[in-house]
Amino acid sequence: MSTPTEGRWHRRGGGAALGMLAIVVLGVGLGFGRADVALLGLPLAATAAIALRRPVGAAVVAVAVTAEDDAVVAAVRVEGASGIDLVVLTTGAYEEPPITVVVSPRRARDLEARLPVLHSGPQEVLRVGGQVVAAGGDLVQHLDPRVARATVAPARERMTSLLLPHRLTNRPGGHPARRLGDGLDFRDLAPFTPGDRLRRIDWRATARSPRPESDLIVRRMDATAEAAAVIVLDSRDDVGAVVAEWGSNRPARKGTASLDLARPAVVAIATSYLEAGDRVAFHDLVRAGASARSGGGRRKLEQIRAVVTQTVPRPSGSLNPPVLPTAAVVYLVSTFLDEDVAGLAVLWRNAGHRVVAIDVLPEPSLEDADEEHRLALRILRLERDDRLERLRRVDVTVLAWQDAGRDLLLRQAERYRGPR
Repeated sequence: MSTPTEGRWHRRGGGAALGMLAIVVLGVGLGFGRADVALLGLPLAATAAIALRRPVGAAVVAVAVTAEDDAVVAAVRVEGASGIDLVVLTTGAYEEPPITVVVSPRRARDLEARLPVLHSGPQEVLRVGGQVVAAGGDLVQHLDPRVARATVAPARERMTSLLLPHRLTNRPGGHPARRLGDGLDFRDLAPFTPGDRLRRIDWRATARSPRPESDLIVRRMDATAEAAAVIVLDSRDDVGAVVAEWGSNRPARKGTASLDLARPAVVAIATSYLEAGDRVAFHDLVRAGASARSGGGRRKLEQIRAVVTQTVPRPSGSLNPPVLPTAAVVYLVSTFLDEDVAGLAVLWRNAGHRVVAIDVLPEPSLEDADEEHRLALRILRLERDDRLERLRRVDVTVLAWQDAGRDLLLRQAERYRGPR
């Protein structure tokens, strides 16, 4: 909750003027012996006395915001002073122009608003200011503006298919490897050699061998291995779906933004690999400090989710490519609006990594768009389509996160795993 600060009462002068008028009327009535005129001054004097009274204490406004699954609940409370006649609040949600609300002092102590969840991540939810009025409108105190912020976590999703790197690590894991080991998948039968474990002897196969007294037959198994996944997020852009808002980027009007797609995409990828027993690392291409080192387990998932939830756009940031482990599957999450990120994907693919380009540009909406916006969108689409097609030609898997058939594309790409 925001910290209250004391304000000052300002007198408009209406009470003093009314008091002077009451004195004049009473003086005229008493001076000329007119009781009826003097009686007219009594209500004026009473009204002036009420107007000149000063409230006790200074009023403050406090705002508390709680993020729920489907709404953001904002609680506004005005307190701290007695004798208030009414409260005038100016409130603006999601950086929109403020509206004025007039409430009684009693209602101002318990105001609540439920706002829709428009975006994930850190954001300004509500801005509250206004005035409190006392003494019949003669005293006014300006309330210090309060800005309430909230951090909305991305939705939890999962991927139905996992793309493995072209070569798995030597650590034991949940994926079959093309080498001998202690896995569960049968490979073949072979003569016993020094180093083979006795529990691997197949006595039935040995009994069927031509020389069972000298040739022991063992069952050989494929080893299991671990995959190394690296998620790299390009956080420079937060482009909304409404093309007409690309210049102003107003939170309440831009529609679903690219980071609204990128955050759940990162969480879904990390969740799927970590639940499969693999190791996952997360890196922000712009903010080098916003990363999670390679690791496994539920704690690593919560760490990645916490880091990506705090991600904010940095349009002027420069790219800081991370150092990748050997033979990793790299998920590059970006809008691919320029050549720099596409060049990184090609570079990593040429280094032997399996690269998956996750396109998080929202489906554009031409609502309220003029001819200039339509022309700009057409040029951007042509450039982007050519850029993504060049990535496909160098064996980079391109996947639009909003595509309804993304699971099918993942399953098709999963069939080819390449040499390990």
